[in-house]
Amino acid sequence: MAINQEQNYQYYMEADMSRYIGEWVAIIDNKIIAHGKNVKTVAEQARLLSSGKKFLLARVPDKEAMIF
Repeated sequence: MAINQEQNYQYYMEADMSRYIGEWVAIIDNKIIAHGKNVKTVAEQARLLSSGKKFLLARVPDKEAMIF
């Protein structure tokens, strides 16, 4: 069963992302497939690893950032 974007977003919101603070992450099927400081590089890596699937690309905020 394929994981949809809402489920990937839910994973992003609930998972421990502390090791990725200040980085971009690409998520497919509730797994981080690429991460790094440069969004373009992360997106390119994710495209290569995604086998054509859509992936969620999100930035993990700094600890001081407030999310609304």
